[in-house]
Amino acid sequence: MEITRRNALRAEDVAERLTLIRKAYGLGQQDFGERAGLSQPQYNQFETARRLLTLPAALRLCDEYNVTLDYLYRGEPSNLPRDLWLQIRSLSKS
Repeated sequence: MEITRRNALRAEDVAERLTLIRKAYGLGQQDFGERAGLSQPQYNQFETARRLLTLPAALRLCDEYNVTLDYLYRGEPSNLPRDLWLQIRSLSKS
């Protein structure tokens, strides 16, 4: 598949969603990452967009925090738990 501007995956977009999820859970970077089996430095690189979130790390986050790959990578919230999505929406409007 050809990468176009429309479907290009941007580390900055993924990082913004990671930040919103973490804040929705009320956790700092270290606790958030460690609960999913990621070190704080590793998680920090994803949340600050220094590295694109890897699939293994994304799967760990999905398992721990009940989020979806569609939301992490594409921003598609349709399969997120309703309470989590409402919290994320609230945070993104502030």
